Amino acid sequence: MTATTRAPVTARPAAPPSVSQVLHAGPTLEVALLAAALVEERHPRLRPALEDERHPWRRVLDAAALLRAASCDPVRAMALAARERALDGGRHVLAEGHDPDLAALRHALRVHTVLLTAAAAGEAPTRAAAERYVREQRCTAVLLGAEPDDLSATSDEVAADVAAVRAEVDLDAPARSLTGYDDDSLPGSWAQACRLAVSVLPSWARRGPAPESGADLRARLREL
Repeated sequence: MTATTRAPVTARPAAPPSVSQVLHAGPTLEVALLAAALVEERHPRLRPALEDERHPWRRVLDAAALLRAASCDPVRAMALAARERALDGGRHVLAEGHDPDLAALRHALRVHTVLLTAAAAGEAPTRAAAERYVREQRCTAVLLGAEPDDLSATSDEVAADVAAVRAEVDLDAPARSLTGYDDDSLPGSWAQACRLAVSVLPSWARRGPAPESGADLRARLREL
């Protein structure tokens, strides 16, 4: 009997990370989600989605955990999404009378602020990568209960939904559950995150000038 020579087993090369994994890798994700929440606080129809028993920072951390899991750990993502739905009774996606438009607006706002924060940090994805990110993120919103057909499928559709949000933003409305970056009673990390989140926002979504801008904002985000 002759011995059979087997070919050596070679490991398959690891798949390149998705755009979502790249954009969600660092703590700038929390800054982006906080920026989106700051806009929601000033939006009359989106604001009720922020009303639950969690501290605002806890909501941001939970949302970030879900977004990260959605791109690499589907089982964990499903569990986290189920927890989100249980905590807010559907308001997370279906606020104010189960209006599907609100799911689209809230989703588009989050996608928009993640891309905006990446650009502010000097790490804006290419147009093609941004389009892939928009497509990838639809799955997370579906996990939370949104219908796929209600969600933005392209960057242009995200921009249109964000324009709809902008039309209803009321800068005079009080931020009821998110404290400003200039509150001395806040922990340092929370105050810094608020300061950066406000700085990331476009002028239509904040009152007054940005506390950080240009090269200073880029440096602060990179320091995270």
